[in-house]
Amino acid sequence: MKATIRCSLLGVTILLFTSFSAIRAKQERTIWDEDVKIVDFEELRYPLSARLSHVQGVVAVKVTLDDRGKVVDSVAISGAKSLIPDSVANAKKWRFRPSSQKEAVIVYQFRIDDGLCHGVASSHFVFRPPNFATITSCESVVEP
Repeated sequence: MKATIRCSLLGVTILLFTSFSAIRAKQERTIWDEDVKIVDFEELRYPLSARLSHVQGVVAVKVTLDDRGKVVDSVAISGAKSLIPDSVANAKKWRFRPSSQKEAVIVYQFRIDDGLCHGVASSHFVFRPPNFATITSCESVVEP
């Protein structure tokens, strides 16, 4: 009986310690906006297949940086399947000010406006510091 209680208490203690350690590790990996400094970025066009399918939404991409702030890896955290490949590929072209965290997040917002675009441009890219990019397209393109 005493051995069973000891084993149970030991199990609970290990579980609590493991849970606390996991929560603390998760908190330490938070990427703060003030730590994200973009040095250079590449504009992204609205993916044609997503535009034609009227897919809109937000894609969050986590990037891993080397000592000089160059992106060495990028992975989508969330987003629509048809928007992710172009977002992940685009994120690899960005450059950041080196930081001790060696990680950053880029948030891409894709939206399709009602109305017509004039000219051949099918999308418009706007970057807002520290890490937010909006890619807007129109319902239809009107040739001049």
